Amino acid sequence: MTTTAQLPLSRTPAKPFYFNTSAHLLRITTQKANTLAELLEALRVCPDDSIFQHTFRTLQELHFIREGFSNDFAHWALTACNEPGLAEQLASVDVREFMSLGELRERFVQIVEKHLQLNPADGQRMAEETFYFCAADIVVMPTKVCGRNPARLCQGSKGGERAFHPSPFH
Repeated sequence: MTTTAQLPLSRTPAKPFYFNTSAHLLRITTQKANTLAELLEALRVCPDDSIFQHTFRTLQELHFIREGFSNDFAHWALTACNEPGLAEQLASVDVREFMSLGELRERFVQIVEKHLQLNPADGQRMAEETFYFCAADIVVMPTKVCGRNPARLCQGSKGGERAFHPSPFH
């Protein structure tokens, strides 16, 4: 019978674990739309992080939304363009079903293309407000909260003595 050596239950690491926080700095890209035709063209060329911002970030921010839509494209189609049918189609896109932002982008392009093929006059009608394509830059910042042992790590992950927003960027 072999025995294994028992490790001490409490060990102190050589270096403490420091918690970081993050912020999303929203920026407006060069794409904008005043018509559905312009929305379609901008959807084709906007950066991937803009698609992410207007879908995944919106879903995250409005996770418990009870009214409206979970992506900005659908919201704009309804409120600025008065196109409830198009808005419903855009809102029906479940972002969790897509493996890449390119595939997600293509689905939005297909929906708007089909709508404009069936309703060509809608493409040039001016919206009530401009849709600005945005993206977010993530800024990671250190906090003063650190964990030197398992108990302090646990306390730090709950905010410790100071409130902070934990980040996956450690």
